[in-house]
Amino acid sequence: MSSLQEMKGNVALILEDRRMNMYSISASIERIESEISVTRQQLNHHLDKLQDHFVTELTKAVENSTKHIQSFIMDLTKKQREIEEWIEDIANIKKNATDKQTFSGMTNLETKLNKTSNDLQFWIDGNHLSQIVVSFHLDTLLHDIINERTKFGKVVVHAMPSKLALKSRTLGQAQMIKVNAKSKSSLEHMTLKLKAKMSTNAFNVSGCCILPNGNLVVSNYDPSYLILIATDGKTENKIISIMQTIIDVTCVHNDTVAVISYTQKNIELISLKSGKTIKTISTSDPAICLTYTEGTFIVCLENGQMKEVRLEDNKTNNISSTVVSRSITELNNTLYSVKKDTNTVVCHKRNGGVLWTFTDEEILQKPRGITVDDLGNVIVAGVESNNVIAISSDGTKHKILLSKTDLCGSPWAVSFNNKFKYLLVSSDKDGRAFLYSVNYS
Repeated sequence: MSSLQEMKGNVALILEDRRMNMYSISASIERIESEISVTRQQLNHHLDKLQDHFVTELTKAVENSTKHIQSFIMDLTKKQREIEEWIEDIANIKKNATDKQTFSGMTNLETKLNKTSNDLQFWIDGNHLSQIVVSFHLDTLLHDIINERTKFGKVVVHAMPSKLALKSRTLGQAQMIKVNAKSKSSLEHMTLKLKAKMSTNAFNVSGCCILPNGNLVVSNYDPSYLILIATDGKTENKIISIMQTIIDVTCVHNDTVAVISYTQKNIELISLKSGKTIKTISTSDPAICLTYTEGTFIVCLENGQMKEVRLEDNKTNNISSTVVSRSITELNNTLYSVKKDTNTVVCHKRNGGVLWTFTDEEILQKPRGITVDDLGNVIVAGVESNNVIAISSDGTKHKILLSKTDLCGSPWAVSFNNKFKYLLVSSDKDGRAFLYSVNYS
């Protein structure tokens, strides 16, 4: 009977999932039309700016050309008046002058005539009489848009793996037993080996992450900037002039990270190559922590709300968890949070269900950075306890991975990379960071 009830529940979940998928497909028309409209407005605005710039250049070119012609016209007008005066002088000489005066006057006049003749020849031989024509050449890209571009874009339809969680007691129990068995042994034998010690030049650290290629990123709160570091500890780049008061950073791709601000209401995607914002996703309030997994952000807002935001279409869903997180990470749809203004770490589901909590103020004080390995071991940085600890996947055991004697300064941000089995620990105020390889045997 219970199996039939499970089957009935699964069918109901699948039906609801398919109906929601149909709704989202229909809703995509309005969303895409809106995006096209925004793109069209951006294109129009950009073309207006190009036109204004072009008209400014055109006006300047015409002014320069007419200025030269006007100057030449003034010289010609002056020369014209002189010639008219010479004609009058000749008439007066012939009428009134003596032979000696006639000779002297005609000699002076001949000198002037020769000079004027030379000036005319110089103007003819030079470019003074060139015909100035102003025209323009349309940029070839604009030609392509007008004549060759026949589509606004391409409609893409693709299938994404389902995130639907169906009930299967036997399978679920087998998986739970397997995970617990691995995590107990993994935590017991979990050790760190220092791979690199580095100076990040970040003295007000707010977050860190390890990229899929193994490079490292550390964020600074105020002034706000990102530091890109190679795995050998050498600083590769410093990205400034992005959003103010960066409070957290998370990896998206090898060349892209996402950041949030304590004062701004959005998520910004930053290109590590250009150092520029490539996408902005609006949030209803400023955020205090952020994580990213397989196309989806989870963002915790200052007002206590927790939201899921899809990178593909910016669609936002509320997460019904009652945990107010100060820092957050995720593994297999399970959330791990540092509970705000407490010394407690919470493992919880998206529907609000708390699986376990960990509080031991003798071991962990003012937890801040949090990350999780692929076995479910939760790694937390204690700012005031000056340590980094690991908590087992069931929350019943813990192990101090780094003590006060192992660290320089207070650890603030941590990040684990499953591919390389790297752990990055970044200190709060002294600008130092440590990269460790994690071993389980």
